[in-house]
Order: sequence, then C-alpha cells, then structure tokens
Amino acid sequence: MNLRLLFTALALAMLTATAHAQHGHEGDVEFGYDNLANPTGFEIEHDEYTTEGYLFFESEMEELDPFNSGDYSSDEPGFTTASAEGLLVNENDQIWLRTLDASAHSSFGVGYVNFYNPVTDSLEAAGRIGIYDNSTTTDDLILSGGSVESGVNPQFLGLGDDHGDVHDHLIVDLLDDASAPNGAYGLLFTMQADFATGDGNMDLDSDPFWIIWNHGMSDDDFDDLALAKFGVSAVPEPTSFCVFAMGTAALVLRRRKRA
Repeated sequence: MNLRLLFTALALAMLTATAHAQHGHEGDVEFGYDNLANPTGFEIEHDEYTTEGYLFFESEMEELDPFNSGDYSSDEPGFTTASAEGLLVNENDQIWLRTLDASAHSSFGVGYVNFYNPVTDSLEAAGRIGIYDNSTTTDDLILSGGSVESGVNPQFLGLGDDHGDVHDHLIVDLLDDASAPNGAYGLLFTMQADFATGDGNMDLDSDPFWIIWNHGMSDDDFDDLALAKFGVSAVPEPTSFCVFAMGTAALVLRRRKRA
C-alpha cells in the first residue's frame, strides 16, 4: 500500500472528523423553493440531522446590547435565500416562520420552548422566549414552555425581491434573564410561503427543523449532553479519532518494515 496515499487519506479523514465534531454556531439558514416554476416544497441547505431526520442548527444566547448587561438574546441564525446555491423564492412571495409545538411533532419535544436542564439531564417545557421581527404588521410572539402566551404565530420574515431573494434576522430573546437557568433552549420551526397570488393562506411548508441555543453551558456539555436530548447522535471526538488513525498508520508502517 502506498504510504503517502495512506497518510493523505488519514489526514483528510481527521479533518472531516474535526469539522463534524465542531458543531457550527454561525451561519444562516439558507432556503429556497425546490422548483421556482412550480414549487412543491422548500429546500434547506444544511447537513446535520437528528436521529428523527430533522435538520438542526445551533446558536448562542448572548448579551447583544453592551449597555444592557444580563439581557440575553440571539439574532443568529439568520434566514436567507442563496442564489449561488440555486435557493430562491418568487418575487413578492411572503415567507414566514412558524414555531411548532414540538411535543406534537417530535418524540423528543415537550412543548414550544424545550429547555434542556443540566441538573435533571432532561428536557422540560420551561422558559419564556420572545420572538421579534422587523414587521409592523405582526405582533411579537411570546412563548412559554408549553404554550403561546401572545402574539401571532407565524412570524413574518420577508418578501421575495425582484431577484427572488429574502434575508432577515429575528431576535430570539430569553425573557426571564435574571432567573433563566443555564442550559439549552430549543425551538422546532417550519418555514411557510404565501404565494404572491395567494389569499393570505399558507401555500407551502418546509419540513420541521430545530434551532437550539446554548445558554451558559460549556461547549463540551452542550454538544455531549444537551444535543443528545434533542436526538442528536454523539460525534467521536477528533482527538480520539486522531490517536486511532495514527496508531493504525504506525501499525501498517511496522508491518511493511518487517516484510
């Protein structure tokens, strides 16, 4: 066996393992229609799935306002079409984001706000989340653990422009900042479209997908403990994989020398 090829393959495998182990906390949800001329569904560009087959995205609850210490919220991920990927919508189509009661759609979900409690190592229908958009035509949505407190569900994202593009960031606010415990907060969403020629009813829905926000947990605990409760399979640590891979390479090299 060519050793140069062996070590090259091992290096590429280790890079891949590292990339998969480092779950991204950045990047927008990129979406578009499956067929612009006759759309029958959304396509969402991502490659991380739960064991139930739902896409999941990660982010952080942060102090976005430097003048308001202790106010935790997130404006990530954003939502955008991606013309380079062929992900577009039609002009003047209204794009919306609906929060789902995860208990009705996922065997892991417990409500609208799905809180991973590191003390009990379980998901709880706890916490209060506010979702704010930049529209003056829809009320802000306030969610408690297992119910919608107020506002309109879904939330408006934007209109397709003359290029078929939409780009928006919502503010997801952890309302009970002072008393909100550290853990992870997950919401299950679907994207919806009201076509430009429509009557106000939603014409299209995406498959559900999770967005899970880390609040005060270490990256390791978030990845290893919290995500597992949302149905995310554990990923081997890149360090362990590297040790195994290099050991395999060393064994091959020793056998070649003895031959």
